[in-house]
Order: sequence, then C-alpha cells, then structure tokens
Amino acid sequence: MSKSQQAIDDANASFWNELCGSAAARAWGITDSSMESLRRYDDNYFRFYPYLERHVNWGALRGKRVLEIGLGYGSLSQKLAESGADYVGLDIAAGPVTMVNHRLQQSGLAGLAVQGNILSSGFPDNSFDAVVAIGCLHHTGNLKTAIAACRRLLRPGGRLIAMVYYSYSYRQFWVEPRRAIRYWLRELGGYRGTFRDGETSAYDKTQDGALAPATEFVSMKSLRALCEGYTDFEATPENADREMPFRLWSRDRLLASPVPRLCGLDVYWTCVKSGD
Repeated sequence: MSKSQQAIDDANASFWNELCGSAAARAWGITDSSMESLRRYDDNYFRFYPYLERHVNWGALRGKRVLEIGLGYGSLSQKLAESGADYVGLDIAAGPVTMVNHRLQQSGLAGLAVQGNILSSGFPDNSFDAVVAIGCLHHTGNLKTAIAACRRLLRPGGRLIAMVYYSYSYRQFWVEPRRAIRYWLRELGGYRGTFRDGETSAYDKTQDGALAPATEFVSMKSLRALCEGYTDFEATPENADREMPFRLWSRDRLLASPVPRLCGLDVYWTCVKSGD
C-alpha cells in the first residue's frame, strides 16, 4: 500500500462526507432533505438499481439486528428501518451519519447511525444477525480485513450481504485491459486477492473531481477465498451503464441483456458466518 491505513481512514472520513449519491441527487433535482424530497430520491434510486431488492431480502430482515456499513444518502437505511429491522448504521464520515439519523427522526423510525470504522468499530463480537455493506468495503483500504471484521460482528449463522467492484467487468477490460489481464494471469497462478486504485474516475468522485482515497477490485474466485470462515457463498455480477463499448445502448436495454451477469460492474454476494 502506498498510504498508511491511518492516512486512508482520515482521507475516507473527509472524502465520504459528501454523500455518495450527491451527483444523482443533483441530476434528479433533489435540493433539500425534506421527507418528500428524500422519498423522490429513493424512488429514483431503486428504479436505477432495480436488481438491489433481489439481493437484500427486506422481509427476511424483519425483527433481526442489522448493521449497515456505508450509508451514503440513506435510501437503503430507510428501507431497512421501515422493513422492521433492528437497525444500526455505521459510516466513517459524519455527513452520511447525520443524513440517516435525520431520516430516522423525520420518519419516526427506530434505529441509530453512528460514525466509526468497520476495521475497528468497537461493537462487541456476535452483535448482529446480518451485516449489509453495499459498495463500501472495497474503499476501506483492506477488503480482506473488512470482511473478517464483518464476520467478527455477526452471530453464528448470521449473514453478510455486500457489494464490491468486479475485477473482470467490461469497464476494466475497456479502460485498463493490461491490468485486468495481469490480474487474470496472477489468479491462474494461484493468487487470491485484489488489485487497487488505478483509473477510478468512472466509479466515485466528488463534485470538485476528487477521487476516492482507496479502491479495490476483486474477482468472484478471490472474493470466495477472502470469505474464510463463512459458508454458503453466493456471488453474482450486476450493473452496467451507458458508456463505451455500450454508449449507444439504453440502460434499460443493458440491464435486460446478458452483459451485467457476464461482466457487470459490481459483484453482489452473500455468505453465512460458520459456527464458532
């Protein structure tokens, strides 16, 4: 790593203070945090990610103690709390924590969001029935340690539901083919791990153009290896956008095509903590 973990943590706390999803909010004309505006944001959010509800089973989480990591604009947070989960949110940055607590209070929902780091969260072992981490663990600077930290917090039989960036997405082969091929060759030779950073401007950036401080990409094979101590591992690529080589396709057409499942941008996965 070119940066110390503390430097990455500090940079993440600053970078993610601008809510993930802010660009979408501007595009959708969301200018305040009223209940009406946030409902409109959420409607757009779930239409944009229609596959999300295939991976997060709201009904199965009712009555369960659930930790969400990486809160962003809070759409998922609101849905989890509304679905009857015993909800706790965790984010390294203050902005998302403030937004989610505002949502919960404004809607009269139980739950609490706190600022902290999944790599050293301070929650007791075996505290949660489920951990939901959509699009955040690959930004911690240490995906392997983050996955292990989630396992520590889960009760035996508890489920991790997460999303990370896919190393073999069409975007990786289009933008940085040499790196994707080098990683593939390393995996053929037995390597199990991630590759880091590189060209990430198409993934996450602030309004002023700053890039996420740390980003890791991983294959499904390596992801399975990183989930040591879990069972029932299931992973599926998802997501595609209007960009080369699919610039002329509508996003609806892309999502209905085989592209997301073959070489989508993200990997959604679940696994279950084995008994201690």
